[in-house]
Amino acid sequence: MGCLITPPSSSFGSNTRDLHWVCHPCSNSRMSFYDDLTTLDQIGAETLSEYERRALVPVTALLDAIQRDRARYPMSDSSHMPHSLTCNDPTAKAVGELQRHEETKAYKMLVMIAEFRDGPPEAKFSLRHAYTSARIMRDTMQKWRHEHKLFDNIMTSIQDEMVDTMRAEAYRRAVIGHEEPVFYQGIRTDTVRKFSDGLLQFTLMGYDAKFRAKDVNMNVSGQLDSNINIEGLRDRLAQRLQQKSKAED
Repeated sequence: MGCLITPPSSSFGSNTRDLHWVCHPCSNSRMSFYDDLTTLDQIGAETLSEYERRALVPVTALLDAIQRDRARYPMSDSSHMPHSLTCNDPTAKAVGELQRHEETKAYKMLVMIAEFRDGPPEAKFSLRHAYTSARIMRDTMQKWRHEHKLFDNIMTSIQDEMVDTMRAEAYRRAVIGHEEPVFYQGIRTDTVRKFSDGLLQFTLMGYDAKFRAKDVNMNVSGQLDSNINIEGLRDRLAQRLQQKSKAED
């Protein structure tokens, strides 16, 4: 038997509709997404509230989107039944198996979004951490992103946030630099500011097409051309980023 979803440390579930099967970590029996079904009431308001705080999205918004997306299913003998997994009526109030299926999916989406956006420092912006925390397989996550536009848009926006964070860190290391301690005979005597010339080049290349075309040459060893005015490039990068920031505002 499966268990309710709690903040997990490993993946063990998947959706049988996707034909993905994995082993339960506590037994030798195979289990599927359906073995992990629950309802939002069973999960509890306190747990949902904490994940919503971290995800910056209410679980009801995800559930509403899942229900609207029922319309993608073709007509069938059971498509009008509110308990059927092939129900294609977005206005039908789900009961039974359909309710548990949709509410479990909404909760797992919420967990993924929260862990992707606000995971631990060593796993923030990690897709693997996100989908394993929700106890689903990567293929299931990809399928849900394909089927549910709202979920995909949220995940994409977090990926954009990740890129912005990386750009900011590249700028800090290239232009602002970081302090490194100086030791003499095992005693810290001073600090020195270090810069990353390689990050400077690639960061500036991302903002200035002219720089990509001719201002910098990269030799085989991956070092910057020694004739380049590094301080001048840092000034140009800082000006370019300031102009971009004002344009976005």
